[in-house]
Amino acid sequence: MERLLRAGLCLVESSETQVDLKSVLLERLYRYYECLESNATITQSDSLDEVQLRTGLEALNTIEAVHECLAKEDLPIGTRDLAELRTLTAIAFKWAVDPMLKRVLGSDTTLLSESFEKLKTIVSRLLTIGLAHEPPTFVSTTLLNRHLDQLLRCGIAIGWFPALRKKDPTLSASVGRLLDASNPSQTIAALGTALVAKPCPVYVRKACSSLLSKQLLRAEGVRGLCAAIFGENAEEAQLDKLEHVARLLTTPPSTIRAEAYFPAIIPRILDLLSDRAPPAYRRAGAFSISRMLAIPACSLLFSLLHGPFLSFNTPCEAHKLLDTLTTLVTNTDPSPTMISSLLSPIMSSLYSLLYTFDTTRTADPSIKEAVRGLLATWGRVIATEEALAILWSITAGEGGYWRIELDGKICHLEKPEETARLTLMTPADEDIDVDTNILGLYPDPVHFVLFLKSLQRADISSDLFLRSLEAYRDSKREPDDPTRTLLYLQLVVQMQKQLVDGPSTILGNHEHILSFIKHTLDAPKPDPKPMPTPKTSPFDFGLSTDDDVASDEEELGDSLGQDDEMIETSINLLLAILETNQDLSARNAPDLNEIFTLLEPHALSGSSPIQPIAREARIVITARLASTSASSRNPEKRDDSQAVYQKALKLLQDPILPVRAHGLLLLRELVSSGQLSDQALVPAILSIFLQSLQDDDSYIFLNAVQGLAAMVNSHGKDVLKGLVKDYTQGLAGLGSGNITPHDLDVRTRIGEALAFVIKRCGSALPGYVDMLVPPLFQIVRSPQVPVTLRTSCLALLAECENTYPLALTEYVVDLAEAMVDLIQLETTPNAPAESEDTNPVVKDSKQPAFRRAALHFLGLLIRETGQDESPRPQFSGAVLRRMKTTLSYISTTDGDAVVRAMAREVVESLSELATMILGSVT
Repeated sequence: MERLLRAGLCLVESSETQVDLKSVLLERLYRYYECLESNATITQSDSLDEVQLRTGLEALNTIEAVHECLAKEDLPIGTRDLAELRTLTAIAFKWAVDPMLKRVLGSDTTLLSESFEKLKTIVSRLLTIGLAHEPPTFVSTTLLNRHLDQLLRCGIAIGWFPALRKKDPTLSASVGRLLDASNPSQTIAALGTALVAKPCPVYVRKACSSLLSKQLLRAEGVRGLCAAIFGENAEEAQLDKLEHVARLLTTPPSTIRAEAYFPAIIPRILDLLSDRAPPAYRRAGAFSISRMLAIPACSLLFSLLHGPFLSFNTPCEAHKLLDTLTTLVTNTDPSPTMISSLLSPIMSSLYSLLYTFDTTRTADPSIKEAVRGLLATWGRVIATEEALAILWSITAGEGGYWRIELDGKICHLEKPEETARLTLMTPADEDIDVDTNILGLYPDPVHFVLFLKSLQRADISSDLFLRSLEAYRDSKREPDDPTRTLLYLQLVVQMQKQLVDGPSTILGNHEHILSFIKHTLDAPKPDPKPMPTPKTSPFDFGLSTDDDVASDEEELGDSLGQDDEMIETSINLLLAILETNQDLSARNAPDLNEIFTLLEPHALSGSSPIQPIAREARIVITARLASTSASSRNPEKRDDSQAVYQKALKLLQDPILPVRAHGLLLLRELVSSGQLSDQALVPAILSIFLQSLQDDDSYIFLNAVQGLAAMVNSHGKDVLKGLVKDYTQGLAGLGSGNITPHDLDVRTRIGEALAFVIKRCGSALPGYVDMLVPPLFQIVRSPQVPVTLRTSCLALLAECENTYPLALTEYVVDLAEAMVDLIQLETTPNAPAESEDTNPVVKDSKQPAFRRAALHFLGLLIRETGQDESPRPQFSGAVLRRMKTTLSYISTTDGDAVVRAMAREVVESLSELATMILGSVT
């Protein structure tokens, strides 16, 4: 042993007297042979390559002999000796193995060539040293730790040489045993180095790739690959290295089918995603998994990741599963496709698990946050349609239920565990929160809406809100499961409560919401069930008729109430959208035009809760359109009146009643002052005032009336013509038979506005009388019109006479004779069968109020005609006599005492007129 080390030292020690490499090596060889007392010779005529080869072979001989000594006996070796052995090993590879390998690979080598045989012998000797693991020596350890790549390269080049492998597979088998005995990280790194070394024949490249794939399939193969590429305990991972690892792991070897390769490699890759692996390894594993998701042969991956969340009654370790998913998601790019394929199939189960953790006080907070983080990541990147489908499946009860075991494991259940709900039967004395899920609805509406809010996706929230509304509407029309109807209702209520504003607002997608509102308002009401007809069977004793009829009436009321409820919800939703989206108008949202039209019947004849909000919505839409029309004009031409106008329109859109009233006040003052320079805004203002007339608030009604009067003063006949048209239109022919009490109320309100306008006209009334008297009198003489409206028209005609008598000069005689004819025709000694107090739309013209109004108007005409110096036409004697005779008869025969008294007063006025005209009482 000592002699070998001393001889080997001669091969590594340099000489100070020689200057060229060949002389140095020759001198070393001389001393080496002298030390060993060998008879070997060497001449100066040998080339440098031959001298280097001789030196390398002698170094190999030395380390081989030292290895054999150390294998037989555990001898102590000093530090200097260790360094000498390392140097000798390096010399053996540098001047013996590498040159001969290059010569073999770079020429047309045959099995019988001298170089091939020498290299084969050298490789066999080195493999013998490397395989000596019992016990391992310092020489074998140095060989494997420092020169494994070189040893494997030459071993593969010789052992896998096509002709030799078929003839003698001993060398290739030795290389295989060496690979199996070595650490995977070392072998993978060595094979990788051998794979990129030059020259590298095709058969060497194929052999290296095949051996590399087999190393990956070892128990620690994948971790060894990461160690070889990134190093031990690596923190950072470069992209090119990540792609290299993914390419190696996702490419099955040619000798193994993909169906067999991926099931073996995927579990080892998933092991890299644990917290025990270095950060770079976890990133590499996640990066490789993301590439495998698109490979059909990797279906096992989904089974391993999704199986515990989709199977039932199988306890699983929540920590491990969720850590794997979290690591996979956080260490890859948030690609929507990857997140969708990874999380969407188990999203309903993950939400169910989160609900279980949130409702279990003893749940592990880290697990809870892991589930919440996965759900949040999914919600941020998933497409709207896919998210909507999955979330709606949760409302349908998909996802199952979970139970937390005592050992921390979780178990997926197909059905909820039966628990006694005594609190429902015996509630506690303390107050119960209105949001408490007493009936155990799943999903819990409060929890589910909070989850939607955490996603911060307005598109998802708004679409899900609309779908919940539609489901609630459909479930009420065809109730199959009352709890489902209640669930949809609670979801709608919670969304309205929690998602009105913010990033998750349900009012974000106004196009879909407006479409839903239009569809709801335009939906036909269900046909009421026919009332049961009385039975004529002799066996019917009438015992249950009243109950059956009452039941049918209740069902009819319920169906109508359901439609009204949806309409009311839709209109409130419309108001909320208009309030949230200040720029939304019929100009940029055409659906508002149709909605505006569909709101009209609800504003006129809807139920008491619907009418005011329908009118408010129409006013807001009108104001919004007027506001956008004004703002679209040239801003340089705006003046102070435009600023007031815009402010008034903004106030009219406010949901608070006093604020809207102030907006009307500003509009009225603007019209009254005559400062409204833009005449194109007049129709919008007129529409706002007309709609405000229908409001039940007296302050708004008064401002609307005064505003209309001011518009007549400022803008003349066009405004008055519009008022008269709204007051009298649709009353000719059969249309008058369809007047509802609300329509009648609207017309009488317009009549009050007309009365106020007539008073404001004063001496200017003659300019408007021709557009007032004919249409008003046409309604008076129409028997198909409700008598209340006919009475209102008579009152307006009387107001004209009372305001400025000369305005009716050319109509006086005709109107007076017509009033007498009307009173004569409608007088009756008996009370009417139906009073207009109980039925506002009654058409029976025998109502006392109608005759009173006619007598009042006739009395005004007679008195004003009898004034001194009146330029009005005078009545003839025959007309006066007929009028006096008729009214005298009525004053004694009419069934209404007030009518009789008023008739006597008119008779007295006739007597005075006759005295003035004829000079005596006729």
